[in-house]
Amino acid sequence: MDIEAADFKKLRQLQWKIMENVAASALIPLMQIGDELGLFTALHKVGPTSSEEFSKTAGIDERYGREWLLALSAAGYATYKPEDNKFSLSAEQAAVFVENDGPALMIGAYNLLMGTIYNTEKIKSVFTSGAGVNWGAFHPCVFQGTAKFFKPSYAVNLVEKWIPNVQGLTEKLTNGASFADVGCGHGISTLMIAEAFPTSKVMGFDIHQPSIEEAKKLAKKAQLENVEFVSASAKSYEGEFDVIGFFDCLHDLGDPVGAAKYANERLKHGGTIMLIEPSASDNPEDNFNTIGQMYYCFSTMACIPASKSQEIGLALGAQAGPAKLFTILEESGFENIKIAHQNASNMVIEATKP
Repeated sequence: MDIEAADFKKLRQLQWKIMENVAASALIPLMQIGDELGLFTALHKVGPTSSEEFSKTAGIDERYGREWLLALSAAGYATYKPEDNKFSLSAEQAAVFVENDGPALMIGAYNLLMGTIYNTEKIKSVFTSGAGVNWGAFHPCVFQGTAKFFKPSYAVNLVEKWIPNVQGLTEKLTNGASFADVGCGHGISTLMIAEAFPTSKVMGFDIHQPSIEEAKKLAKKAQLENVEFVSASAKSYEGEFDVIGFFDCLHDLGDPVGAAKYANERLKHGGTIMLIEPSASDNPEDNFNTIGQMYYCFSTMACIPASKSQEIGLALGAQAGPAKLFTILEESGFENIKIAHQNASNMVIEATKP
């Protein structure tokens, strides 16, 4: 048997890692319940608090409430003081779970994870057939989670770090340019650019009509007059632009080469294409880390099936690496291709139309 050939110490290490991962995974439904029922907000409002007072404020049964509080305290997601038997959220925990417009919010990751669980049967069926799953067929948690997951990072990086590192882009947008955000989803990135550069005209395009409707609602709420959202694919939007961006979406497309070529056609001469993609090495083994594990999992459950459901179905995956992305841009007629900026989770690739 294989167990007889196993190194006992390595076997125990693997078993313990599995227990850690199971414990982390067990939080997924609790986090979704907490988010949907407003439990984090209630705890932040009344804490430090007893489980009775918390449950009364949240409008839930006390026994369920107490077990939820204990589970989150065991995970370090809530704070428990045994001396007075009370629960609370620290400033750091509140920033991560409560402040929806803050730069540290991470609850969206659990919304996204919950969506992938709901999609399990769909994805399992295409493992054997090799087909794809249309993006619009995914559970709504995926769209909500994607927006909430990326928003904090974009809030910190997009205007302050990513755009300034793309050659001449800040000046171009400040002076008034036309910007197309392709695959904009709920329009989080689109709205940030429109707000930061009011003299520029910003367009958001996405094939998913419900996401476009949500983006329009957010634009109306923000009272921005220089932004517009239109339902269109990566090879059907109209207009001529100074800048075209693909933010965490090029690898989801069935035909990324065709999309990049179409972008080249829609750009003015000297125009800029800007890609935001997950940071990754061209060598898979270099991506065997926490971030890489997360993106390979998301890619298996969302990016690959979405791509395979479309024309060509290239299925780049969320850890494609710069070499493949550079090749796509080269084949699409772009020049001066380079990584303009990179951090642990994202890389910014820029190129120009001759």
